Amino acid sequence: MIRRALALLSLMFFLGTGAFVADSPLPPNTSQQIVLKRPLDLPALPHRLGNGELTLIDGWELDSDNSDFGGFSALHTTGNGRLLALSDASILAGFTIGEGSTAQDSFIAPLPIRRGERSTKKDQDAESLTHDPVSGRYWVGFEHNHRIRRYSPGFARAEATGAPPAMANWPKNGGAEAILRRPDGSFIVFAEAHSEAAGVTTGLIFDGDPAEPAAPSQRFSYRPPPGYRMTDVAALPDGRLLALHRKFHYLSGVSAKLGIIDPAQIVPGGLVEPRVIATLKPPFPVDNMEGIAIDREQSQTIIWIISDDNFMTLQRTLLLKFEFSGPRVLPRS
Repeated sequence: MIRRALALLSLMFFLGTGAFVADSPLPPNTSQQIVLKRPLDLPALPHRLGNGELTLIDGWELDSDNSDFGGFSALHTTGNGRLLALSDASILAGFTIGEGSTAQDSFIAPLPIRRGERSTKKDQDAESLTHDPVSGRYWVGFEHNHRIRRYSPGFARAEATGAPPAMANWPKNGGAEAILRRPDGSFIVFAEAHSEAAGVTTGLIFDGDPAEPAAPSQRFSYRPPPGYRMTDVAALPDGRLLALHRKFHYLSGVSAKLGIIDPAQIVPGGLVEPRVIATLKPPFPVDNMEGIAIDREQSQTIIWIISDDNFMTLQRTLLLKFEFSGPRVLPRS
């Protein structure tokens, strides 16, 4: 026993005390590289889902050595395969899907903080993202401390932050899960878990900018598919909305449903229900699907969906690419 103790002391002496200092953690990895690989459970492509309106045409599992990579709760596309993914730690990852399924021109960086505002983890729980293509500005919805913040083009700076009174009593972990700026300048916000009745959650309509102080809003009700929660929404070219919903069950695992929303239903005091067009569940590649974005490639409508891995090794950051071929609906005059 004495011999072993002396040997241990000798080892500590030769290694030096610096190897045992508890307050000297390894520095974070700031790599800007994003790696794409094919999931093992990817089906033969193209793979048609549900009633045929949605076809999976590609899919990847994303990874990076960057210490902040993962946890993506929102997604936006700027065209030509360029994507912006926003995490619930307020980290923005940008990349372009290039030839040979490579991530090109990638970056991973935190959102800017507005001067004078708190920046704790709970203050930076970003869940939703929308964009104005005319001004180039972005809006981000945060939960825990429920707020909506406006950013200048390119996320150069945070311009304004609003705490809408109608969101004040929303559950800390069930806030502004989806936000959409409409072409007329109004905004729609969907709560993840603020219940009005069994299976019914709250939505808000803002006629103006929700990032302005005490922005007024009007309420509507949303009934997601039974057992599911809204996680994101995006606008189709014809003005209809495509909503992403997620469910976790201890026995069946995780699944997702996509549904189309008629924008005419979204009126003050109205009840909105989606028409489900597809369900993602095992053995189909699926995880905690939280972000959706819509783009055009030539004459195709492209749907992108990304998952939130919750920064857990047992989960994945999946990126799925679909073609939407549902019937086009002419906008109401």
